[in-house]
Amino acid sequence: MDGQAMGFDLTSILKAIGPAASIVFAAWIFMGFLQQRYDSAIERYHLMIDRYRREELSSEHRGNIRDEIMVYKRRCELMNWANIVGIVSAILLINTLITGELNIIFPKIMVIKLVSAGSALVGFSLIIVAALIVMRESAIIYRQIDGELLDVDDLAKATGLEPGDITARDRHTPSGGVRRTLGSLFRS
Repeated sequence: MDGQAMGFDLTSILKAIGPAASIVFAAWIFMGFLQQRYDSAIERYHLMIDRYRREELSSEHRGNIRDEIMVYKRRCELMNWANIVGIVSAILLINTLITGELNIIFPKIMVIKLVSAGSALVGFSLIIVAALIVMRESAIIYRQIDGELLDVDDLAKATGLEPGDITARDRHTPSGGVRRTLGSLFRS
C-alpha cells in the first residue's frame, strides 16, 4: 500500500535526525538564555516596586525610580514575548524532527514533507524574531545606564548629563534640547 510503512531501519532514522537534533538543543539553550534575562528583569522590577512602596524618597529620586519601574515593566513585557516566541520556535523545531522521522517511515506521503519543511522554516524564523525582541530590550538597558546616574549629581555631571528628575517636563540635555523620559523612548 502506498502510504504504509516502508522498509527502514532505526540507524537511518537516527542518522537523519542527528544533525537536526543538535539544532533543537541549540534552540533550548537559547530559550534558557531568554528565561534567564526575563527572570533577572522580573526580579529587579519587583525589588524596585518594593523600594518605591517602602522607602521615603525625595521627589526627584521618586520620579526617577517611578520612570525606571515603567522601563523595567516594558523590558519584562518584551522578554515575556521573546520567551513565548522562543518556545513556539522550539516546538516547531521539535515538530520538524518528528515529521522528519515520519518522512523516513512514510516517504511517499507529501504532506509530511511539507509540514516538516514548514515547521523548520517558521521555527528558524521565530528564533530570529525572538533575537530581535532581545535586541530591542537591550536598547532599553543601554538607555537605562544614563538614567541610573541622574540621582547622583557628580556622577551625572561627570557623564555630561543634567542631574535631577528624568520625568521633569522642562528637563534639558547639555546641548539644550528637552530630554524625553526613559519610557517614552521605547513605547510602541
